[in-house]
Amino acid sequence: MTKQKAHPSLTNIGTAVLGLLFLQLLPFRSSFSQNDVGGQIRRLFERDSVTILITDSGLGGLSVCADLEAQFSKLRPFKKVRLIFVNALPDVTMTYNSMASKEEQARMFDKALGGFVQWYHPDAILIACNTLSAVYPETQFARSAAIPVVSIIDVGARMIAERVKATANASVLVFGTATTMSSGLYNQKLGMLGVPDTNIVTQSCRLLESEIQADPKSDLVGNLVEVYVGQAIEKIVKPPPGTLVVGLCCSHYGYSLDAFDRSLRQHAALKYELVNPNKGMVALFMNAAFKGKSAWTSISVEVASRVKFTPQEVSSIARSVGSTSQKTSQALKHYRLNENLFQIK
Repeated sequence: MTKQKAHPSLTNIGTAVLGLLFLQLLPFRSSFSQNDVGGQIRRLFERDSVTILITDSGLGGLSVCADLEAQFSKLRPFKKVRLIFVNALPDVTMTYNSMASKEEQARMFDKALGGFVQWYHPDAILIACNTLSAVYPETQFARSAAIPVVSIIDVGARMIAERVKATANASVLVFGTATTMSSGLYNQKLGMLGVPDTNIVTQSCRLLESEIQADPKSDLVGNLVEVYVGQAIEKIVKPPPGTLVVGLCCSHYGYSLDAFDRSLRQHAALKYELVNPNKGMVALFMNAAFKGKSAWTSISVEVASRVKFTPQEVSSIARSVGSTSQKTSQALKHYRLNENLFQIK
């Protein structure tokens, strides 16, 4: 089998075909009709103004905010857009991946979501974090949400399944955090979409998201990616007969896409393509947009957090998103530190 470089364009999948696919997201357990979340998003574009809240347990999902700002500026579907990126981390010593149980994770994320709604009154929430998306179905908020809530795991599973269906003899490799991988949600949702479990390999990447947040281009990140890619390839008994669809299923991983590409290219017998669910989350909105409805769109971007980011994190991630959206980069540099964003006890 000949070596084939990954196609970065696949991380920007936003075609009409995928737009139709994304508008039929998997349902949440909620009293609100989340099974029609795609329809609810379409209805948002009937308004003149909208407030969209994007959340993550770190800064990975800030790339979703940056892409939304850039795309809304081009498409002008509203007169006014307020984009708010809110970090859901309760404390620097209390990460979701380090919490003792799923119940503790759900309790904490529930408090965070409640706080976000009280502070910002969003029209939609995007959970641009695979870890938090794995936790979300267990929250009380999921059972009573009065607004559309989009899970990046739903989006990612749909993207991966679509690539599998489009490619003969394809198999799947999913990289993610310990919480995401242990939840089994990708296997479950891919199975519901027709991808057999025997065709799926998962790889947990401990601490990778933290190191990417510190510096996506660092040698340490490159070394960790190489280790985790090697461990994942060892789980594949023999080279897959077709393309290996590789899901970068932590929102941070897109910042280090080149490192994954380099590491995968070292395996000469492997034909693969990379899938970045962050791009799919943006495509969900872009394909529903009423393009050019407004002559000009006023867009504000805010970043808020209960905990402090390090200067290195701010500098590194601001630089990473700056080429896409200077507004998002500047919002991170001037983020609002709010210890009352939500209660943790």
